[in-house]
Amino acid sequence: MQSYSPFSKAFRDLQPADLQRLKQASEGWYIEYKREVPNASALAKALSAFANTYGGWLFLGVQEESKESPVAGSFPGISKDEVDPALQRMRKSAADSLNPTPHFDTCVLWGPDASIDLAQDRAVICAWIPQSVTAPHIHKSGHIYRRVADSSEPRPENDRFVLDQLWRRADAIKRHHKEWYDQDPEFSEREEELPYVRLMLVADRWAERDVWLEESEDEVRALLSEPSGVSVIPFDTVHTSSDGFIARQLKGNDPQNLTLTWRLRRDLTSDVIIPLPLYQRDRPENLSIDLNGYEYAENFMGVLGKYTTSILRVVDLNYLFNILTGVAGIQDRLCELAGWKESYFLKVKVLNAWRNMPFIDVQEIIQRFDKFGPPMCLDSVAHLPRGTGPENYVEISRHSDMDNETARMLVQSLLMFHPLAVLFGVPSWIPHDDNDTVTPYHKALQAAGRRAIEVQRRRKSRTTR
Repeated sequence: MQSYSPFSKAFRDLQPADLQRLKQASEGWYIEYKREVPNASALAKALSAFANTYGGWLFLGVQEESKESPVAGSFPGISKDEVDPALQRMRKSAADSLNPTPHFDTCVLWGPDASIDLAQDRAVICAWIPQSVTAPHIHKSGHIYRRVADSSEPRPENDRFVLDQLWRRADAIKRHHKEWYDQDPEFSEREEELPYVRLMLVADRWAERDVWLEESEDEVRALLSEPSGVSVIPFDTVHTSSDGFIARQLKGNDPQNLTLTWRLRRDLTSDVIIPLPLYQRDRPENLSIDLNGYEYAENFMGVLGKYTTSILRVVDLNYLFNILTGVAGIQDRLCELAGWKESYFLKVKVLNAWRNMPFIDVQEIIQRFDKFGPPMCLDSVAHLPRGTGPENYVEISRHSDMDNETARMLVQSLLMFHPLAVLFGVPSWIPHDDNDTVTPYHKALQAAGRRAIEVQRRRKSRTTR
């Protein structure tokens, strides 16, 4: 949703000189000025009032011109030693005094800046509070505060109609997520028999932050088509669509088929469609051609040989983890491009997976299959987390505190792998020991992925002879 801003640039790009625009911006529905840092209760009231109404801006260190002309008059700023405590007080007051805690962003604009007479070692603290779809945010006093016209102070709300409107505010975004969940790709008659993974990625799941990918088609194409240090899925075809971009891997594939596809919208929501190889045989030993080149293929076929079956449907998951690592790398770069510094969120769906048995070329997994029996998908469509609302996603932390990019992407890809492992009935984690008798799980999955690439290369080589 679009919200009011007194500025002509993104929040993350604000500079001290931009505050000059506040000299034409009056206090009221969308803006509040404070010369000093208020107490915690007053901060919580202001934050909740903006979140409960239309969203708005709170400026600390700005003096209004007068009561008759409530625009910004001067910028005395906050002293250097007060800035960090003020930011902490703001966060703590929201967390301790409001339920639920509203989202807001802050930035600190430091002097000196002659254009607004902001002195050295003094700063203006800007807080942007978007209109909340999780309203009402209730103050610990029991009051629900809202902005009212030109009032510079929030007022408690007790009108039943207004309160009902606040409670219903999230309905539209919940419908949006339900509609998005239902929009699975259209399959050809042949593709309806093949398994696919659908990854639903979203940064701003409550649509509160106006996140937007402003970059040109060429810039987005470069990001999607050039592998990073961790990405193994460069997309060779990228073009625009009605709501963003579509990227596909077409090299060596029939363009009419649904290949590895990334549908990216400018609000940083994405659908990533991953086709999975499926082998259908009448006996386990007939899988030997399909699994030729895998290290533990004979062990897997031995497990399947214990059971009487008329037909086997084996889905090859070996390159899935490496694909997820590539997805994490691209998603992380997209977040950087859009100025999104926080976590993003994931829901996974497995499509056309009815009666499929998974195969991953990892010794410990095959041993578990031998001990407990091979898992099988009993649903054509399965998804995790359960539910279709904006609250029903897995949070993928970007671990910005980690300097090693490869390690950050591996952590993200393991978080992505977990719900898929649960849906397919394979271990989401296998602990290793200090004696190195068990290979760390992520390394075993990566090695299986590399073998999968070689298996695919051999298969294509045989078919082209």
